[in-house]
Amino acid sequence: MLPLFIIGSVGGFLSGILGIGGGVVFVPLLTYFTDQDFKINTGISSMAVVFVATTSSITYISKGQTFSSYILYLILGGILGGYLGSKLTFSLDTKTLQRIFAILLLGVSYRMIFTSEYSSQYEESIILYLLIGIFSGILSGLLGIGGGIVRIPLLIFFGGLENLAAQGFSLIATVPTALTAAYTKLRNDREFAKRGSIVGISGILGSVIGGNLAFNLPQEFLNTSFAVFLLIVSVNMLLKTSK
Repeated sequence: MLPLFIIGSVGGFLSGILGIGGGVVFVPLLTYFTDQDFKINTGISSMAVVFVATTSSITYISKGQTFSSYILYLILGGILGGYLGSKLTFSLDTKTLQRIFAILLLGVSYRMIFTSEYSSQYEESIILYLLIGIFSGILSGLLGIGGGIVRIPLLIFFGGLENLAAQGFSLIATVPTALTAAYTKLRNDREFAKRGSIVGISGILGSVIGGNLAFNLPQEFLNTSFAVFLLIVSVNMLLKTSK
């Protein structure tokens, strides 16, 4: 119980402060500190992400963030992608999933460290938001993450959104996406659904604290710190899967 509480608190805090669902933290911590299979951990993480992303979304909305109607297409794409990704999980072996996850983290950490400015010419496009939703949803369902680590940079780069706005968009889209993935993976296993709920509920307080801090700390500092964390996690996971 205590490890689940700690994992939830840490993931929730990072979710609120960086606008992610927390799965990028939940999955590796569940893998390192429990004896559960990686595939099971992706389902538990998706369940936890529902709780944490919901709370973080409320925090962002309460701070006056506004959202356009395009978020509906992001959500629709995310639900479809979340379902497809969850189904794909069962057709891949555990080591392959871990390698995909580690490579994804490497790419995101590189982007966060070395890329600071974006421009876009495609912001008014329904197809764009659908595609971003589907792509990030597939990764969400496949790897048990909220999808924010992919969705946020895509919204900034192609959607022309500012960082905080992209975080808010991503968090709201994360909730139905992660719920779809969690239901698909855990609908026949109440015990793991319960563990996911414990992690998620534990993360609620952390997400509130992190969400409020996000508006008071330099975004560049937060991004760089988180990128270093992702880099360490990804390298460690790649080394483990190479044995």
